[in-house]
Amino acid sequence: MNFLFTLKLILRGWWRNKLFFAVAVISLSVGLACTNLLLTYFVHDYFIEQNNPDKDRIFALRQDNFFEEGQKVTFALGDVPPQIQKEVPGVESFLRLQTYDQPLVRVSKQDYTDLCLIGADSTLMDFFPPRLIAGDLKQVLTAPGKIAVSRRVAERLWGDENPLGQEMRITASAETRIYEVAAVWEEQPQAFLKMDLLTGLGPDFWGGVPFLKLRKGTDPEQVQRAIRQNEGIATMKPGDTQYYVEPLSELYFVQPEGSNQQPLPFLQQSPVQLLYVGLLAALLVLFVACCNYVNMNLSRLWQQLKMIHVEKLMGGTIQEIRMQLFGDVFLTVLLSFLLSLLLIHDVLPLFNSILGSRLQMSFFFSGQILPLLFLVFLILSLVPSWYASRRLIRLSYSDYRAAFGSRQKRRFLSVLVLLQFAVTGGLVLATGVAARQQKQILERASCYEGRIEFGDWETPPVAPFREELLRKVPGVITATVSGGRVLNALMSMLELPKPDGTTQSAFLLKFYSDTTLLDILNLRLLTGTTLQQIEQNYAHPALVNESYVRTLVPPGISPIGHALREFDAKADSLYVLAGVVPDFPVNSLEHEISPAVIYLQQPDQELAQATCMQIRLAPEHREETLRQIATVWEEMYHTPFQYTDMHRDFLQRNMRFLSFFRILTVYASIALLLTAFGIFGISWYAMRQRVREMAIRKVYGAGKRQILWLLLKPFLMYALGAYLVGIPLAAWAVTRWLQQFAYRVSLSAFDLLLPLGVLLGLSFLIVGVQACVLLRNDVVRSLKTE
Repeated sequence: MNFLFTLKLILRGWWRNKLFFAVAVISLSVGLACTNLLLTYFVHDYFIEQNNPDKDRIFALRQDNFFEEGQKVTFALGDVPPQIQKEVPGVESFLRLQTYDQPLVRVSKQDYTDLCLIGADSTLMDFFPPRLIAGDLKQVLTAPGKIAVSRRVAERLWGDENPLGQEMRITASAETRIYEVAAVWEEQPQAFLKMDLLTGLGPDFWGGVPFLKLRKGTDPEQVQRAIRQNEGIATMKPGDTQYYVEPLSELYFVQPEGSNQQPLPFLQQSPVQLLYVGLLAALLVLFVACCNYVNMNLSRLWQQLKMIHVEKLMGGTIQEIRMQLFGDVFLTVLLSFLLSLLLIHDVLPLFNSILGSRLQMSFFFSGQILPLLFLVFLILSLVPSWYASRRLIRLSYSDYRAAFGSRQKRRFLSVLVLLQFAVTGGLVLATGVAARQQKQILERASCYEGRIEFGDWETPPVAPFREELLRKVPGVITATVSGGRVLNALMSMLELPKPDGTTQSAFLLKFYSDTTLLDILNLRLLTGTTLQQIEQNYAHPALVNESYVRTLVPPGISPIGHALREFDAKADSLYVLAGVVPDFPVNSLEHEISPAVIYLQQPDQELAQATCMQIRLAPEHREETLRQIATVWEEMYHTPFQYTDMHRDFLQRNMRFLSFFRILTVYASIALLLTAFGIFGISWYAMRQRVREMAIRKVYGAGKRQILWLLLKPFLMYALGAYLVGIPLAAWAVTRWLQQFAYRVSLSAFDLLLPLGVLLGLSFLIVGVQACVLLRNDVVRSLKTE
């Protein structure tokens, strides 16, 4: 047989068994797509700055976070890195990065609020050099009024026009400046910096994110000791904090227990847990797909065995038959692999939006990934191809009946189906629990829905703006003037005693506003009198949350009416604790809610010079209301209006879990779909083999319910066995995973029974429908033809 004839035989075999072939190819394609996608994502994020030759010499300069014991922040005052380079041996260079909080970019009368702007030293080219495609980056980093943009952003802002020389009006930190585009760079895969706009350090730079580049052969531990021994190098809290010289991995591998007080959106950061769990989910889906593939191929084995003996009788040589069997399996896997690449291309934008990644299709064909994907392809294609070509050709009819037509085959298939069901059930359990945890987060976030806030210490007093807002904008339900933001609240240190006599550092959140803030946040009084009575009875009232009472108020003491100084020595001596409100989160639910104090002040007195405001918007015509607010602001202050969506900001602080839930939901759904394919293919084949048997049973008086139960029973037993095997292990893993959350759901009976119900329902639906079709066959025709 020549090559074309062999290919024709393979294609004819596919067409004769098109149902099994389609199920096998679809299952394997989806499984390979999931595995290759998350495997590539894992490599992309695990090996950040892989192509940077100086990666191992670049270190982050971090120090203790005195607001949160045991955590660190990547921060130093502006003059500290130059001082370290000058006074500490082994430090070759330094890099300081300046961040801008929510810059407002205006280009051609169009505003953009989703662009990331950072300032950097001119040494950026020595640390994380961008791939320049036009302009002069050195001029951008040294000359004032110059800016560089990424090619993606340049195409978004100016289309096909040349971006060089274009002007951008940027408002950041209550200051508006005009920049001229002087350089354009191309985004690189595995880049540590995630920036859209780049400029030099501003004249007001006083501190930021520092990096050190050590000379070759320098021990970072020695540099760290030298920095700590130099008393002239200032820390955030001299005597209580110290510096750390740590590799970049400490920044881009975010641990579940990591600090949530220092967002670094301009750095590529990947949750370690999400990387490993995502990779595990992909491997489990691939396992389910491979189970389908093996089951379908075993079901085709009888037809292939007949074909082999016919070909032998017709003069086919063993070598030719082996080549045919090898090509059959190899081409099936090759086709699945190519289809998986097409699936990846289509779903990659959705994948990037779910995980906040910047993975590009070109990275799949890079030197890091292509050999790995090729290795996966070879393992999945050559091993079964070799086995089929060597093993199958030696089987006789009696061998087949002994190996695959007896209980041994049924036992082998049963194990594969049972494991497939167990994996799918475990993913369903994890998804169900994660859905309840997400619901808890969304319920906590509801107090911020439809709320915005703005202002900082550089903002002019906003009390007059509040009056104009309530008068001119009907879409504003209420607004409050405050002395600071809610989600970036003012903080002070607390020293809490431990049972062993030592102290533990914590922080206290402080809010300065009036009673309207409670309406903004949907807070109610748990103890004390009404707000009106509080304002009448106390000249300087303060409200605290439940965490404050648990942390600072001694047991058995009613805090109402006591001076705050009795519980916190650093509190304002004028204020009296007048009421308690429920805990409300401002950060991720992985962390305990901090003690908080709301100082109730008078709008026309203490709050007259306040520079922050929280606004509650009516859900109808939200965008129109925001435009009206911006118009009133610009008329009064002649600067662009910038605000923070409080609901979106809070969800962003919980994005680590939300991204995990989305990817888990996707992969659990894929596993269910593949399991449904597998049940359909196996049950269809099993019923086709038992058409004559069912006809004989009907002749001897078997009822429809008896036959239906006979066909359903194996799959229902698979589901029950998989539940007993897989759910205990899955429940243990889910319980361990939930331990990272300070506020978490617990496993319920519904969670534990959900996988069993899904597997039983899926089996009953698919097998039951096919059984009903089988029962409608004519008995006489079945006995004649089958």
